Amino acid sequence: MTVRTERIVVESQGAFIRIRRPAYWLFVACLVYGLLELGRVFSPDYGDIATALWASIAVNAVLAVVFLQILSRLDLFEREPPTVRAAAMAWGGIVAVALSMLANNAALVVLAELADAKWARTWGPAIIGPVNEEWLKALGVVMLVLIVREHFDRSIDGLIYGALVGLGFQIVENLTYAVNFAALNPNSDMAGALTVTFTRVLVAGPFSHPLYTGAAGLGIAFFVTQTRRRLGTRLGVMIGLFALALGMHGLWNLPMPDAFPAGLRIPLTYGKGLIILGLFIVLYRFAARAEWRWFVTTMSDEDEAVITTDDLTEMRSLRSRRRARKRAEKRWGKDASALLRQLQRELVNLATLVARDQRRGEDRPDSPDVAAVKRNITAIRTELDQKKGAASAKKS
Repeated sequence: MTVRTERIVVESQGAFIRIRRPAYWLFVACLVYGLLELGRVFSPDYGDIATALWASIAVNAVLAVVFLQILSRLDLFEREPPTVRAAAMAWGGIVAVALSMLANNAALVVLAELADAKWARTWGPAIIGPVNEEWLKALGVVMLVLIVREHFDRSIDGLIYGALVGLGFQIVENLTYAVNFAALNPNSDMAGALTVTFTRVLVAGPFSHPLYTGAAGLGIAFFVTQTRRRLGTRLGVMIGLFALALGMHGLWNLPMPDAFPAGLRIPLTYGKGLIILGLFIVLYRFAARAEWRWFVTTMSDEDEAVITTDDLTEMRSLRSRRRARKRAEKRWGKDASALLRQLQRELVNLATLVARDQRRGEDRPDSPDVAAVKRNITAIRTELDQKKGAASAKKS
């Protein structure tokens, strides 16, 4: 059961097209160039490996869905607009991959000239990959800031958008590997494509580009949003998190010494991955705590009729919200649980709108959409109280 509420539309929400901003046209130009470059890479062998390529696309689509579901749950108080999320993935998968292929190939030639070809092949991925790829992916987050600055309210926005850029990069990079291995496999292009695809998805999937670029994006958003902090602090955090992204990427690409037994390679590989994942989780926890502080601060001046102390406690995390709904279902029934879910959603909307008005410096009590959300909250609370009363009377 849900209460019919007023629909709130926030201006500019969801729109990525910004024809009056030069950064938008630079984004489009880079996107066109990336498409042309990737078309040049994929088209020569397409007729021979089309089936294998589409099979790899299907596997990577599953990976994308899983990551998108995870990322949608990381942002506790705001769902990023679909068009901006798509733009982030497009930069990572088209622009960053296309430019990285050119940069990596040129850098490998230079590295082979400076050392030797064998050394370049062994250590090149750990040196060249992070250096070239991370700044190109991070540039995508910077482009989003320049185009849709209003969607970067807090540091966690950079982590989400950075992870989306990294996800796009990972998926298209997996496809380029599938194309190469399909063409090289002497027995079956399908076997070649799917072998490398499943290897990269199952081994590198949980520990790859979304985590690296998420860290770098967090630093960029911290610099952009934490304007009350000293410039040196903001700059230091941004540089430090970008360096961490380089280190995470370099650690994953670090080659295993030949002296290591074959039986240790898989455990050590996953060990590196767990270190990277652990670092990302630590960063996310810091960002999530900052989100919680933002929510409490934003809602601190609201009346008890709008948000109670219990509401604040329950809204701390997705887990605490889910537990609150389960308690409501156990005590008052499924309708009460559904109403509580609706109430939680409206409280998130209210915090977003109040924060927007605070940024604008508006002194009037409530803007029209804030007032509408408060009316929604009142209606939901009234219905919820009735359900509670009816359930309590039934039990007595």
